[in-house]
Amino acid sequence: MVRYVDAMDNIMAPTETAHTADNFGGVLTAAEIADASGKDLMLAVAVSWSIQSLLVEKANFMSKGFDHTAQLAYSIPAAAGKLMGWDTSTIANAIAMAVASDASFAGIRSKPLSEWKGLASAQSALGAFNAMYLAQGGIQGPLTIIEGQQGVEHLLGRPIDINWETEGYDWVPQSTIKKFIAMIHTQAPIECLLELIDQYHIQASDIVSIYADVPQMTYDFSGGGLYGNAMGDVTTKEQADHSLPYLLAVAALDGQVMQPQFRPERITRDDVQNLMKKVSVEPNADFTKRYPKDFCSKITIKTKDGQTKVHEVKDYPACRAIHLRGRMPLISLIV
Repeated sequence: MVRYVDAMDNIMAPTETAHTADNFGGVLTAAEIADASGKDLMLAVAVSWSIQSLLVEKANFMSKGFDHTAQLAYSIPAAAGKLMGWDTSTIANAIAMAVASDASFAGIRSKPLSEWKGLASAQSALGAFNAMYLAQGGIQGPLTIIEGQQGVEHLLGRPIDINWETEGYDWVPQSTIKKFIAMIHTQAPIECLLELIDQYHIQASDIVSIYADVPQMTYDFSGGGLYGNAMGDVTTKEQADHSLPYLLAVAALDGQVMQPQFRPERITRDDVQNLMKKVSVEPNADFTKRYPKDFCSKITIKTKDGQTKVHEVKDYPACRAIHLRGRMPLISLIV
């Protein structure tokens, strides 16, 4: 159960994102198989985090309809193969087969969401290990699957411009840890709303409307944009944690967004179902331009006494990982 708790890290780019902790289950499995040391395990973590982070930063998978779990086909075989002591040819063939066979699609994140949202990364890891053992057995993969004819770069419509000879393995500290048990792009608006309510002692029963200004990425994933209607039939945890109207409503009512806010009986209760209908979400051009360097949000609440209260944040309290020392080229850790 490495993935499903939903309190995991994210790497964020202007139009892309990923849960880099999705790598951990596969890397840990490889470490156990290889009887690797703790030091070797953490080095493999750094390798896998960095490969996926670079693919988020330098490529455009989600923009072209791939899910971010598709990138695990690159990162898990590279790090796990290194842990297991395989040569570069075996690792390359494993990556090639995993990339060719285990692409997943961004529609996983579209409304209405299903439980597969939380399990897709496990399937990607399973596929990666299947490809790894085939490669270990001598099966050759399509080694030009990325840059060759009809390969990944063809599907993305652009080259994946990463210089693996010079990139370091220091991407782990670029990941952000969630404060609330909700999708990463909703963290700032939730924090903003809670600060506003606390500042003016607003009671949820007095709220007439909640208006949220957010970056385009927040709007697309949870506000009714690219990934569908966030005001739809929100009755499950998977739907609720990707619905900003639900998240703001339950935060206003409960003062928190943690596991209890995703119990079935909480999600379907009349108070939150009614309040979420008073929530409006719109993308803000300035916030979009500043994202992800600044993770901005503005919340406007109107109350029954005719008052309007506004609050804006440029980030949210998040945990940052400790920097690894040094900047050894990433490729030198794999070959």
